[in-house]
Amino acid sequence: MKQKKVVLKTDGAMTFQYPLPPFLKGVVSQRGYCMWLMNKGENLRRRDIKHNRPYSKVNSETVYNQKVHQAVLDGGEFDPFTGEKLNWGLVSKEKNMETESFTNDYLNTYALYPVVDHTNPEEFEFEICSLISNECKSSLTPDEFVDFCQRVVAFRGVTKKTRRK
Repeated sequence: MKQKKVVLKTDGAMTFQYPLPPFLKGVVSQRGYCMWLMNKGENLRRRDIKHNRPYSKVNSETVYNQKVHQAVLDGGEFDPFTGEKLNWGLVSKEKNMETESFTNDYLNTYALYPVVDHTNPEEFEFEICSLISNECKSSLTPDEFVDFCQRVVAFRGVTKKTRRK
């Protein structure tokens, strides 16, 4: 069933038409979600233009917003790598994030903050994951990241068994 679009005045001049996903009701406001969405769409497009990704030149910020919104609807409740529930309540603290230095405390506090990531940098598709997963996988594709994690787990398992002898 198609959701009805919600029109919301976000800053007195702009209108925005994305309904709050059901799992975010009571967690983040419609306005907060729209502001997060606009911010992510703008930043992603700017970064893609900087990296000369061809799709960035032919897709507007509005199209980016639509893609991000769809990614939220498709799986934005849980981190696709760990299965942990994302902490959308942190969206309202986004301004605080900008003033804090990137330390272990920062990562611990905002580890489950929802971020937008390319599923593959060469394709115009996104997914929502946690800040910690995004930082760990950095520039890897999801498959490369999972492969890397499996090698880490395999090695650590062997190392622990060897140490016990």
